[in-house]
Amino acid sequence: MYHNAEIAHWMRHQDTHTIIPAHADIDLTNVCNQDCFYCNSAEFRAQVPVQKKYDIYIKLLDQLAGWRAYRPQSYGTLHSISYPGGGEPTVLPGYEKVLEHTIDLGFMCSLTTNGSRLESLIENVHVDKIRQMAWIGIDVDAGNEAMYEQIRRSLTRVSLFDRVMHNARELINMGAKVDFKVLLHDKNSTTEELMSMFETSKRVGVRMVYFRPMIVNNTVFAFTEKILKDIEELGAKYQVPYKINTSKSLERTYNRCHQMFQFPVFAADGKVYLCCENRGNPRFCLGSWEEDDIRDLWLSDRHYEIYNKINTKLCQPCRPNFNNIQIQKILDDPSLLENLYV
Repeated sequence: MYHNAEIAHWMRHQDTHTIIPAHADIDLTNVCNQDCFYCNSAEFRAQVPVQKKYDIYIKLLDQLAGWRAYRPQSYGTLHSISYPGGGEPTVLPGYEKVLEHTIDLGFMCSLTTNGSRLESLIENVHVDKIRQMAWIGIDVDAGNEAMYEQIRRSLTRVSLFDRVMHNARELINMGAKVDFKVLLHDKNSTTEELMSMFETSKRVGVRMVYFRPMIVNNTVFAFTEKILKDIEELGAKYQVPYKINTSKSLERTYNRCHQMFQFPVFAADGKVYLCCENRGNPRFCLGSWEEDDIRDLWLSDRHYEIYNKINTKLCQPCRPNFNNIQIQKILDDPSLLENLYV
């Protein structure tokens, strides 16, 4: 909430200070060892099947760590970095070195993964550093191998399901904060499939199960009363904490995407995008993080051009929706900003 307030304050005044994003997404590769039927980056990955060497990400991290010194007259600071995918981040040789460097630089580090290649993290990064990670979110989508393969379609000789479960248990035994992530849709939202998900989560010992809706044709999958009731009852039965994300379906109260000043997306194609849902779309491309200094691209004329041209009424439901609603609320009622700092 406070970084939303900082953005709103900066947007209202646009004084001598700049704004530093609070968060960054970094994609380590466009290669994946699964073919999930719902993948929203499949077309982009197919067009740009790139995988760079890990040391270029070390260079990027050092640049990001120096943002405050580079722009001392700024609101906010970059404090968290997530590795959400694009492709499967753990497919990159040396990915564990990138995660370790992120932690060593003092960033809050999180990883979204299918969990199939976590051995390099387990074997090569000290347990104390793994425990420092904010979370490791493993996309499983199902609690049994049959449904798992219907959804995630492993591009391997045998299913990755058992390997994923093993890796999750190993990390949990090390004290890592491991969550299971479930993208709900018609296939896996029946009572039977939800029960299987909770049974497996209990057996593995994850910290939490995180449910969010699939988006098809710009429509958010509806969490019916029955689905919500099943999740509530099964969570209580198996004593497994859970979270249901419904923020994508909240009504938009804004015409401009304010989150474009909140977190950049460093895609595997070497480009920076101002929208987490539009990797590969030149309309959202700020420039090249591989060839240029992101700190010079940020708040450039190109940055404002993208922000001013994109009408969010035409965008699909998205992850930053709730933050945008909060920022717009403060912009519409500046007294809320004053109350935050009292």
